[in-house]
Amino acid sequence: MTHTYSTDSRERQYVPFGIAAAAIGATFLVSQALARHQITFPWWASPPIDTMAFYGFFYGVFDRFIWKWPLVHRIRITSIPDLSGTWYGEVCPAETNGVSGGLGVKRDITVRIKQTWTRLRIRGETALSKSHSLSGNIITADECSVSYEYLNEPTALAPSTMHAHRGTARLSIVGRGMTLDGEYYSGRDRQSIGTIRLTRRDATEG
Repeated sequence: MTHTYSTDSRERQYVPFGIAAAAIGATFLVSQALARHQITFPWWASPPIDTMAFYGFFYGVFDRFIWKWPLVHRIRITSIPDLSGTWYGEVCPAETNGVSGGLGVKRDITVRIKQTWTRLRIRGETALSKSHSLSGNIITADECSVSYEYLNEPTALAPSTMHAHRGTARLSIVGRGMTLDGEYYSGRDRQSIGTIRLTRRDATEG
């Protein structure tokens, strides 16, 4: 299930006003068309299309599709990067003296990201565990990055020292949005830190 994510970009303050203006304009055009064709509705029935219906439709289309269009980014209507797709790379745990001692082995990881303009889901999978994001934040100023809290659960093949735990990750968005590079930190039950480097192989619909 996707969750909302925060961002430092101010576009969420003004884009809804633009969508509202488009909804009002669409409602006006529909009302004019109905009047021109002398189509009326009984007093107990409202027209099938009103301003709120148009707003909900336009908002949903923008949230799912329009915000990803390159032109929308070029004219700076939105600056939130589109991270949706399948990413492949390596996770490199640092060797520690805690419960994660002896597990500092580099492992392949596959990360699948589903994203809309307002919602996000990040799922990671290695040979020993699976994780999914619980909350997230995308920074667009200065160094563009994505940070998220995740819940990690070991697979049946994992060592007995691996337990379900929460952690956080911060990944810089580099290489024109085709590389994620950063670090992760787990909770006290796991006591693990390390680095993650991912490369996007294909993009998917958010």
